Amino acid sequence: MAVIVLRAFIFYILLTLMMKLMGKRQIGEMQLSELVTTVLLSELAVLPITDSDIPLLHGLLPLLMISSIEVIVSYICRKSERFRVILNGNPITLYENGKFIEPNLTKARVSADDIEAQCRINGFAKMNEVDCVILERTGKMSVLPKKSQKPNQSGE
Repeated sequence: MAVIVLRAFIFYILLTLMMKLMGKRQIGEMQLSELVTTVLLSELAVLPITDSDIPLLHGLLPLLMISSIEVIVSYICRKSERFRVILNGNPITLYENGKFIEPNLTKARVSADDIEAQCRINGFAKMNEVDCVILERTGKMSVLPKKSQKPNQSGE
């Protein structure tokens, strides 16, 4: 039992350090590669923690390798727009000029109800108050208000 506790402590410290090195994004803002890395790291850590027949080094090396790959991929994404678009996609306009853009809704697998709910969360009671809704690379929706009309400046 003491071996499992010690291994769990070692892996906890190591995983915490690796996640810190990989970035400070919140779970809801993770890119696809970051989410995959997080799931892989958690799965890779379980076996060496619970099975004392697996040498500690056999558990640590895959963790270090996956973390290194993530750091390299994030660096390449930062330097290369093409690679970033391939890996993370582009923002998708879901609503514009008073109309839902159906092909983009289908592509993003988002319903008009989801968009209306997000607009209400952002403080818009009606869709006619909204100019544009964009699904960002992070998966969050940006809701842009209509520009207010400037008052008549004729001096009257």
